[in-house]
Amino acid sequence: ADECDYTREGSFLTKFGSPGYLGGDSRFKVPWVWEGSTKSVLAMERVHGTSVGDADISGMSKKDRDDIAAWILELCLKELFEFRLMQTDPNWSNFLWNSHTRRVELVDFGATREYSKEFMDSWLLLLQAAASEDRDSCIEWSTKLGYLTGKENQIMLDAHVNSMMLLATPFKASTPQPFNFGPGSTWSGITTEIRAQIPVMLMHRLTPPPRETYSLNRKLSGTFLLAARLGARIDARGIWDRVVSKYQFSS
Repeated sequence: ADECDYTREGSFLTKFGSPGYLGGDSRFKVPWVWEGSTKSVLAMERVHGTSVGDADISGMSKKDRDDIAAWILELCLKELFEFRLMQTDPNWSNFLWNSHTRRVELVDFGATREYSKEFMDSWLLLLQAAASEDRDSCIEWSTKLGYLTGKENQIMLDAHVNSMMLLATPFKASTPQPFNFGPGSTWSGITTEIRAQIPVMLMHRLTPPPRETYSLNRKLSGTFLLAARLGARIDARGIWDRVVSKYQFSS
């Protein structure tokens, strides 16, 4: 399995830590890898942060909680639309907060995967359509990506499009910012609405979602869940604009 190939994982650690990726970003720390590592043994720098999943939230300042959530969301979008290379495991223990350096330390790159330019062009156009609440374009790009076959009934189309639009809510121009992910917020209601669509889609779906989207959706959803756990309020639309505005579609 790829996740047990430590030569592969070490190469991704080195890549993410390079200047073209996160090497020049003071918000993140990527451990260095010892050159003597092998396919079965990975020797890397020890980092000293605490898992954002284990950290005592009550002891963290609001600024720290908001910054962690904002930085990890921006990292997630950069992995998609700038690097096209994503560490797809959203386990909170892979993100360590070092309160002394105020950096997010990143570990466990075994689940890293690359995405083709063609796929990412289409997926971004789908997400943009969802954020713009353009139902027809949502269906068009969902069909091109393979989410839909073109023969779905209206119940399935509505459930799929509604779930995409709900997922894109933090990035909509119409959504007030900073967006509140905390308990009792709009996001809490959105997650309930998304969950309500799942049984409908399971009943009426004609084809499995594209293989690439399983890990991608898991990471994006996990990033939102982390922001919710932290009770964060962040300018999600500003982060979206900052990353997506640099994207160059294929001609």
